[in-house]
Formats: sequence, C-alpha cells, structure tokens
Amino acid sequence: MMRKRNPVQPRKTMLIVTSNPALAVYFSRVRKDCRYVSLTVECQTADSLENLIKVTAKRRIAGKYSSAWAVFTFDDFGIKAGDVNALAPLADSKKVKLGWTNPSLSLWLFLHLKPINVYVDNAASFDQAIAKVFPGYQETEDFMSNEGKDIHLRLFSSFSTAVLNASSYNKLCEKATGLAATTFPLLYENIKEICGEADLSHNQKLLSK
Repeated sequence: MMRKRNPVQPRKTMLIVTSNPALAVYFSRVRKDCRYVSLTVECQTADSLENLIKVTAKRRIAGKYSSAWAVFTFDDFGIKAGDVNALAPLADSKKVKLGWTNPSLSLWLFLHLKPINVYVDNAASFDQAIAKVFPGYQETEDFMSNEGKDIHLRLFSSFSTAVLNASSYNKLCEKATGLAATTFPLLYENIKEICGEADLSHNQKLLSK
C-alpha cells in the first residue's frame, strides 16, 4: 500500500515596490538586518501613485508574490489624502496594498524618538530633529546607503514606541485630513506574517554599542 504524500505548501513571499530610492535602501536594510529572506524590495520608475500601483501589480503577477505593497511618501508625488483615497479602489482591484508615510520617511523615523501631538505637514521639522540624533541626516539614497546605513538597526529597539506613537498620531491626522499619517505599522505586521520573526543575531555587536 502506497503512502500518501503530504502536500508541500508553497512558501509565502512578499514584495515591496517603491519609486523612492531612499525608501528602497531603507527597506533593503530592514530585509538585511532582520534576515527576511522571503521579502523582496524593488525600486521601480513611476511618476505617479497610479503608475506605482500598476507597476507593483505587474511585478506581483510576474513574481507570483503572496503579498505586494506599493510603498511611497506623500512628498514623492506631491499628493494629498484625497488622492490616496481616490486610488484605493484601483489598488484593491490590483491586489496591491498601499504603504505610505505623510509627508516623508522622516515622519516614521521621528516616531521612534518622540510622540507628535499636533498635525505637521512639513518634513523639514522632522529632518532637523532626526539630524540631532543622526548627524548629517538627509532623506536621500546617498545618505541612507552610507552614513545612515545603520538607522534602521539603531532604531530597532524603539519599534514598539514608534507603533504606539503612530497609532496616536494617525488618529490626529485622520481628523485633520481624513487619512492616517502612516500605514507602516500594518506593513511591518504583514512582513512579520510572511517572513516570521526578525533574526538580529548577526548584528549583536552593533546592537550592543
């Protein structure tokens, strides 16, 4: 009598697509720092949020990814909350999730440091505050690839703080604009679901500094 073979479930995989080089470097560091082998990060040319959604959908299908995110900042395309709400149905139809931070990546980094009690739509104030902790900070591909390559790792211990601060600030922004300031906590939640727990064992020397 032949034994029945247990069907092997295909491994889940996740895709992040952005047109912002600094964001691409940041999430590539997240992937490397945490050893998320099931996560792929790509920087693709897109001149609008609509095009980024379409590009992400094409890459999702081509790579047969279990989950795909179009990740952007409001400053990338000069958009507002209403623009994102208007394109949400398109993203849903393309099976693409939207990961954003308003106005810039600097907001998400700042949330690791302090709570925000008033609505802020200018990235400059966040940039200045982060530069006090990370000298020379700029939200650029060059900085994130060089002087700022350890930003994610150095802020990792404050991740729970960032999520709590984001929750409070999102409520404030929803009242001001009709949309949350960032969906990065949901993005990270999906990363954990697909890729598992972060493995930082190879970064112990840096973490102990």
